[in-house]
Amino acid sequence: MKVKVLELEKKLFDGEVERVVLPAANGEMCLLPNHISIITTLKEGALKVFKPNSEYPLVVRLKGGICSFSSNKAIFLIKRGEGIDNQFNFCMEIL
Repeated sequence: MKVKVLELEKKLFDGEVERVVLPAANGEMCLLPNHISIITTLKEGALKVFKPNSEYPLVVRLKGGICSFSSNKAIFLIKRGEGIDNQFNFCMEIL
């Protein structure tokens, strides 16, 4: 499935993934290929993007945002919180 992670000023990620775990407003949820279409708000937490053949996820810490998923395409429009380490500007692989 195709995933885009966007901030107001820039694109943080655009690519194929196996799954995404997101901090939805009503709790953590996982999007897999062929998931039912949804639109949800995101709360503060970690967006975990699992790329194909990767053991560890890419992680984006966020303050909030929205997610739209339809036809195996997900778009995340996010706001990152203040105090997030700018050294890891958008995605980092957890070891």
